[in-house]
Amino acid sequence: MFDVVYWLVVLSTVATLAFAWGIFLSQMLRRKTRLDEEYEKFEERILELMGQFRHMSAVRLQMLDRKMEELRKLIKQANSLYSQLCVRETELMNSFSETEKDEVQSVRQASQDQTEELQKTVELVKNNQEDAETSETSIERKILLMYQEGKSEQQIAKELNIGVGEVNLVLSLFRFRNGLHQ
Repeated sequence: MFDVVYWLVVLSTVATLAFAWGIFLSQMLRRKTRLDEEYEKFEERILELMGQFRHMSAVRLQMLDRKMEELRKLIKQANSLYSQLCVRETELMNSFSETEKDEVQSVRQASQDQTEELQKTVELVKNNQEDAETSETSIERKILLMYQEGKSEQQIAKELNIGVGEVNLVLSLFRFRNGLHQ
C-alpha cells in the first residue's frame, strides 16, 4: 500500500509540474501575441498617417499645378494683347506728325509709370496675402502640434492668445478632413 501512495505522490507531483509549465508557457505566448498586436496597430497607424500625408500633398500639388496652368494661360493672353498693342502703336506712330509723336511719347511714358506703380501695388498685395496665408497656416500647424503634444483646447487657446472656439474649429476641420470624426 505504501508503494501505491508513493507512486500517487510522485505522479501528482509530476502532473503539477507539467501543469505549471503549461501555464507558464501559455502566459509567455499570450504576452508575445499581445506585443505583436500592439506593434501591428502602431504600424497601421503610421501607414494611415503616411497615407493622409500623401493625400494632402497630392491635393496641394494638384492645386498648384492648376494655378500654374491658369497663370500660363494669362501670360499667353497678356503677351498676345501686348504684341497687338505694339503693332497698333507702331501703326499709329507712323500716321502721326512729329509734335503728335512727342505727345504720344509723353502719354506712353506716363502710362508706363502708372503701370509700374500698379505692378508694385499688386506685388505688395500679393505679398500681404501670402503673409496672411502663411500666418494662418502657421497658427493651424501650431494648434495641431500642441494638440498632438497632449495639450487641451483651453491650454492651446491661452498660449496662442486665440479663442477656444477657434481652436475647436481648427481641430474639428482637421479631424473632418482626415476622417477622424469623434
